[in-house]
Amino acid sequence: MKKPLIAVLAVAIALTLVGPVLTKEWIEKPLVAAAERVLATMPADFYQIDPAAAQRLMETAKPLVLDVREKSEWDAERIAGAVHVPIRELPKALPTLPDSRGAPIVVYCQVGIRGAMATIILRMWGYTNVRNLRGGLNAWKAANLPVVK
Repeated sequence: MKKPLIAVLAVAIALTLVGPVLTKEWIEKPLVAAAERVLATMPADFYQIDPAAAQRLMETAKPLVLDVREKSEWDAERIAGAVHVPIRELPKALPTLPDSRGAPIVVYCQVGIRGAMATIILRMWGYTNVRNLRGGLNAWKAANLPVVK
């Protein structure tokens, strides 16, 4: 009889101590709501597009192609027609982004990680037609697609 009571008390004490940490009141509610909105609607492909499909999209829908790599990477090689905005400068680039939140955007970096981060940020800002180039520029080149040097 004492063991279940001790277990219940231990859980109650743990929740009392951990409860405030779980709520993270220091995280702004609008940020939590934006993250919930983006994560709840995330498709199975995690907003990625493979290089061949991205090239077809570039030929037909003329999306904004956004390169979020560093300047030295951009200077070395890039996808023709891309716009360069290093990921750290994405908030400053808001005026250059499409006015239509449904406009197609393809984001890429070198391997896909920064592109994925930028994609999620753009989606949190309300852009609904954003895709990250799966595997980044490395995958683009591995698919024998052209780059500008």
